[in-house]
Amino acid sequence: MVEQLKTDFHNKCYLCEMKDLQDPQIEHLLPHKNGRYPERKYDWNNLFWSCAHCNSMKNQDKYDAGIIDCCRQDPEELIFFRLRDKQVEITTTVSGNDKTSALTAELIYEIFNKSNTGMRVYKSAVRLKLLTKEISTLLLR
Repeated sequence: MVEQLKTDFHNKCYLCEMKDLQDPQIEHLLPHKNGRYPERKYDWNNLFWSCAHCNSMKNQDKYDAGIIDCCRQDPEELIFFRLRDKQVEITTTVSGNDKTSALTAELIYEIFNKSNTGMRVYKSAVRLKLLTKEISTLLLR
């Protein structure tokens, strides 16, 4: 299961898209809440390849309702991001009634910008640096 998820997600975290994770985790799109929802725990369609940083950021009750399932819907059609003043800005491209897109936008913002602990400052900065490098490479092509 681990190797298949790694292959299916091209060894990239499904949220921040960092490659070659040193700390990969199997993340549940919809949480199983320590077995309270056993049908979610081993549902293949609910398992995602994630880094520890993103998995810990998503592990908040506010995201339990669900975020965009990137295997079924292209997040780039629903949210827009840009770099501005060394921060990632996220906006939704759909109506205000789409809670899933709004939650996903909030989560992505937190992944790249949250600074409530020293480690989150560091991990967010690493992701921002890699994102900036990737964007610069794309623009130079």
